Amino acid sequence: MKFFDDKHKSLKWWNRNYFYIGTIVVILINILLFVKLGDGWNSEIISVDGAGHWGAPLYFNATIASFFNAFSHANLQHVLLNMLSFSFCGIYLERKTGTLGLLGFVIFGAYVSGMAVTCNNLSVFWHGFSCVNYFLFANVIFDFFFSLRKEKRDKTNIILGSIVLVLIYVAMCFCGGVSGFEFKIYPYDLIYNMGHYSSFLIGCIIALFKNIVELTVEKSVKIL
Repeated sequence: MKFFDDKHKSLKWWNRNYFYIGTIVVILINILLFVKLGDGWNSEIISVDGAGHWGAPLYFNATIASFFNAFSHANLQHVLLNMLSFSFCGIYLERKTGTLGLLGFVIFGAYVSGMAVTCNNLSVFWHGFSCVNYFLFANVIFDFFFSLRKEKRDKTNIILGSIVLVLIYVAMCFCGGVSGFEFKIYPYDLIYNMGHYSSFLIGCIIALFKNIVELTVEKSVKIL
C-alpha cells in the first residue's frame, strides 16, 4: 500500500514498513523508560574525568553513556514533546526506508549525535531525544529534495514530505521544552543549542552522502 511503503522502492523483508511498528516502539521505549526510571536516569554515567572536551581520549563508558542519554529525559513534558517531534519524521522515514531502516537510523543517530555533543564542555551532561530528532530531521529534508527528481517524483511523497517539512520547521521554532515552551518565527531551537546544530550538521553530511551514493548507483544500473 502506498501509505505504508514508497512505491519507488523494491520491497524486501529488510526495507518493508511493518505498519509503523518502528516508530511506535521508539516512542513507547522513551515514555516507558521515563515512567519506570524517572528523570535523568542516565545522567550520572557521563561523569568521567577528562571527558567533555575536544582533546579527551575515547572513554568506553562515556561512549555508552552518550548513546543512552538520548533515551533519558528531564520530565514528562520533555519526553512527550520529543516524541511528538519524532513521530512525524519517524513515520516519514519508516515509509521510505522500512521499519528496520528507521530503527537503524535511530540507533546510529543516537550514537553519532551523542558523540558530537559530549566532546564539548558546554553540553557534556545533556540528555533527551532531541539531538537524535535533529539528526533525523536532516535525513528527512535531504530525502525529500532528492525525491523531487523526475524519476522519483510522486504525488503522495510530495504531499507527505511537504507536511513533514512544515512540522519540522515548527519543531525548530520551539523555545524551551523542559519547563515550558514558546514559539519563535525563526528556528531558535536549532541555532541556539550546540547539541541540536551539531547533530543536524552530522545528519546533513550523512544524508547528502547517502543520497549521492544512491543516485550514482541508480545511474550505473541504468547504463548497464
